[in-house]
Parts: sequence; structure tokens; C-alpha cells
Amino acid sequence: MKGIFITIYGINNIGKSTHSRILVERLKKGGYDAVYFKYPIYNLAPTGPKINKILRSKEPQKIDESELQTLFMQNRLDFEPELKRMLDSGKIVVAEDYSGTGIAWGTAKGLDQKWVEDLNKDLLKEDFSIMIRGKRDVRMIEINHIHETNEKLVSKVQIILEQLAAKFGWHIVELREKITDTAAAIWAEVNAFLAERKK
Repeated sequence: MKGIFITIYGINNIGKSTHSRILVERLKKGGYDAVYFKYPIYNLAPTGPKINKILRSKEPQKIDESELQTLFMQNRLDFEPELKRMLDSGKIVVAEDYSGTGIAWGTAKGLDQKWVEDLNKDLLKEDFSIMIRGKRDVRMIEINHIHETNEKLVSKVQIILEQLAAKFGWHIVELREKITDTAAAIWAEVNAFLAERKK
């Protein structure tokens, strides 16, 4: 069986890491060979360390946004052989953030949306995408992160993510008060997709 590529989108500090990992564990319990990872791949040189340094420099961004988004895209592209290997081996890959993240942030920071979409258009397409929608947990904000501390920018990204969800057919899951309830809602969406795919 060919693998399945699932992406989880949403603003920062909304629980994407938690719910991606919960989803992977649920898939494993269901007998699937599932794996989780998060974009960007920070330990993938040369792009990963460069991106990490820019995002956590404690200083205002110095490089042009188009250059930064190109680094993000190249990071995804450089990891693609490994992604394809996992999919070819039959794994269900659950990725936190992907090209849609770059489109949302790049557009929110002033780039032409079509330009950012075109930049990412040749990357492997995901099979199924979920966007978690809700209020982020400000207690989890990374103080040294140039994006997470900018509330106005994050709000703009949220609006663009909503637009992208409608454009690309992402499934929206509302963030519940209890983690278990949100996880159950995500599983319901994924399970329905898997059932339909088996037909």
C-alpha cells in the first residue's frame, strides 16, 4: 500500500504538535505504520540551521521575506526524498506545517500570495489536510521567536489560513476545551478519510 501524507495546519501555539503526536499514536493503535515530523526540518543543513537562526535571533528580521520563504521551500524540497521514501514504504506521514504555512506567513508579511504559491507549487502535494482553528495558548509563546511574539501578525496569518482552507479544501477542526475532545474530532476526520480511501 502506498503511504498517505497528512498535514496539520494552524496558527502557532494552538496545539499542532500535541495533536499531531496524538493522531500518530491513534493511527498506530489502529494498525497503521505512522510517523510524525515537523516542518521546517531544523537539523537539515544548510537550510534548517539558517531558518532556525533567523527565527530565533532575538533581533528583527534582516533578510527579505522572499529570501526567507525560499529557504523554507528549499528545506521542504531537500527533505522530499526522505518523505517519498517513507510514503513508498507504506507509512502514514503526519506533518506539522507544510507549504500552506509558508503561503500564509509569506502573504501576511507582504509577499504576493500567487508568488508564494508558485514558489511551492512543485512540492509533493499532501493527501489530506486539517486546520485546527481556535485561540492559541499564549503561555506557550516562545519569547525569542520573531513570529510568535507578534500578535497582530499572527491574527493576520489566521485570516489567511482560513482563506487557504477554503481554497484547498482543508478540513477544519475547532479547538475544544479538552485536549481529548479536540483529538477525537481530528481522529473522526482522519478516520472518515481513511475509510473512504479504502473503498
